[in-house]
Amino acid sequence: MNHLRFYWLLGLSLWGSFSLHASPSSDTLPRQTLSEKFSAFQQYNRLPQVDLNTRMAFHHTLAGTTEAQSMFRVDYLRLEVSGDITDRIYYKWLQHLNRSNAPGQMDNMPSSIDCLGLGFRLTPRLSSFIGKQYADFGGFEYDASPAEVYEYSDLGNAITCFLVGANLSWWFTPNQELRLQIVDGRSGLAADTYGTLPETVRPAKVPLGYTLNWNGSFAEQRFLTRCSFSIFHEGKKQNVYFLALAAAWVQERFNMYLDAMYSVEDIDKLGLMSQLICQSEETVRVQHCEYLSLVSRLNYRLFPKWNLFVKGMYETMGIHRAYESMESGKYRTCWGYQGGIEYYPMKENLRFFALFRGKRYSCSSLGEKFQTINEHPRGFSLGLIYKIPILHSK
Repeated sequence: MNHLRFYWLLGLSLWGSFSLHASPSSDTLPRQTLSEKFSAFQQYNRLPQVDLNTRMAFHHTLAGTTEAQSMFRVDYLRLEVSGDITDRIYYKWLQHLNRSNAPGQMDNMPSSIDCLGLGFRLTPRLSSFIGKQYADFGGFEYDASPAEVYEYSDLGNAITCFLVGANLSWWFTPNQELRLQIVDGRSGLAADTYGTLPETVRPAKVPLGYTLNWNGSFAEQRFLTRCSFSIFHEGKKQNVYFLALAAAWVQERFNMYLDAMYSVEDIDKLGLMSQLICQSEETVRVQHCEYLSLVSRLNYRLFPKWNLFVKGMYETMGIHRAYESMESGKYRTCWGYQGGIEYYPMKENLRFFALFRGKRYSCSSLGEKFQTINEHPRGFSLGLIYKIPILHSK
């Protein structure tokens, strides 16, 4: 990819930000409008809200991987605590119960903690959050509750989602939000994050990430948008540029979204290209990588308690500028697919699901030079998702 195409995409995202944040999953609604924020601004409750978000399933892996296996598994187990201290200050704490508690050497925050910090409602239009938090990337799959995403795209699975920093959110109209965020570029030291770096790469002394995010709601909250552009400074003359453009359409019985994510990386932050081409135990990080990810999901409420869904993914990765022995071009393509049915037996967020999924990996002639293989892993799952309400103030 030449730099003209990259700057064209950047200009497109910035143009869109002048032209919320609501997930179109089958059981969620858009965020509050500005008028609703005004009416609730003086109301708060010091009692915390405590939930246990879970996903448990039986998985069976079919042919297409090195080993076929079946297992019962607790895929997701996260404690979620939030509450108000005053009408202007609130807190949020999200912690995985089945993840390591080892702290990062840079942010000194356990990896099991997704979110921990204080929020400040400065005005009904302006708010801020300080602490560990979601990186404000655009995209509906990215912004959905992780328990509801049965399998992420490769890019979505590799991206660093939870980082320590601060954001500022401004509702400049009742249905449009602009967010600015500054976070640590990583949780650990460069050696822990990247492993072996090329000799010419020097880790950044100020490894921060900067994101501009715009979220919009139009046509009576039927058409939703989420767009973002991020720059992460990883080393001397080594940056990562990340663009996300997403749109969704929401109706009473039908909704769908399309996420487009594009990353240009002077040093391979995602690590997928490095894993692909490095056959030795010591993986050396690749430079000048390029990733593209397109993800779409469609939901249809066949009956009030039954939801049908299909999901498709298209992803590519490669080298956008040749260097040393690495040629420019596409190295691997992935086609992913999912389909299934969900049953909601009660008003609470309890659902049972049956799911079939697969991913087909195809390497180009450039990828085959590194003895990579084409794969087609697939399988099915039966399980449930339940956000268990442990303590609610109302």
